[in-house]
Order: sequence, then C-alpha cells, then structure tokens
Amino acid sequence: MVVFIDGENFRQNLAQILFEAGEITDKNEFFRFNIPGLLTELLGHDNLTIRYYASEIKMPKGYIPSDNILKQVQRIKERMRKWVAMLRTQDINYIKAGNLKVKEGKNCWRCGTANEILQEKGVDVRMALDIYEESLLDNCTKIAVISSDTDICPAYHKAKKQGVELKYICFANHVNLGAAAACDETITITQQMATKYLI
Repeated sequence: MVVFIDGENFRQNLAQILFEAGEITDKNEFFRFNIPGLLTELLGHDNLTIRYYASEIKMPKGYIPSDNILKQVQRIKERMRKWVAMLRTQDINYIKAGNLKVKEGKNCWRCGTANEILQEKGVDVRMALDIYEESLLDNCTKIAVISSDTDICPAYHKAKKQGVELKYICFANHVNLGAAAACDETITITQQMATKYLI
C-alpha cells in the first residue's frame, strides 16, 4: 500500500497535538517521530511505501525580506534538514513537490507596515497527479492519504473510478469533511497515539 503525506501539514498538526499533550515545548523545533510505526498501526499493514511531499523555500528575485523573516527561514531550513535526515533513516521517500515562498501580506491596520508571510504552493497539485497515476497501476488496490486539502478531492474521485480503495488519515481534532466524504474510510490520529510514537 502507498501512503501519500502532505508533509508540512502533517508535521504542523503533529507538533500541535504533541505540544498540547505537553510532550514538546516548542512547535517549531525539531523532534523525532516514528512515522512508519504510526502508519503500520493505523492501517494494520506493514508493507507500506511512504511518500512524504514537502516544499523548498524560495526567495523571490529582487525581494529583500525582513530580519524577522530571514531568522524564521533559517529556523525552518535547519529543522527541515534534521527532519529529512530522520525520514531517510525510516526509508520514507522524500519528494520536493512545491515552494515555500516569502510573500507580502496585507498591511498592518495599526502601523501600515506590510506583513510578510510564508506561503506553500505546488504540493497539492503534485500529490493529486501522483495519486491518480498510482491508481492506474494494475497492482494498486488501496491508497492512504494524509492531507486535509480538498484540492486533492478530484484525484480521489478519479482513483475510485479505477476501483482503488481510499483511506483518509487525519488528526482527530482536524477532520476535513470534504476529504472524508471523498474517501472510503476515515482514520484518525489521536493524541494518545501520537505520543506513543514520539521517539
């Protein structure tokens, strides 16, 4: 069975649930987690191919970000370097599928200064294409997906037309009803389960 993971969405939700459980003290810092162990328990299947989709940070040409954004970007890069190394030791396929871009947001209503935001683009499109391509393979009967992005739903419908059974995995406090409706089964990750696989 192939498992498709929207990487940053998964990591952020996992960090939030571990932070709420008091297992980590900073949601933005690196922590070690046994992803294959969690998925094996959730799916009752130990022969998994795990594909982890993530973005690469890009700075727009000619744009000079604030010191605050530069520090944030450096923290993300360092955390991701450690996270990717951990994924590789767990035989997880790490796929660069999009860009995390620095973008000017709306002006602050108090001071008028433009806010800078980091915006992810491209991961959902690549995942949708890969899910559909996987569903066309003769030996593909089941696919599991960890993503609450409804932009992927058209790929779910196409995969189901190929006779593929779809499992939607999400966090118990973050179920997307659209994604759940598009898949055959919804499996939730509880706080207790998340803390169990923290290394």
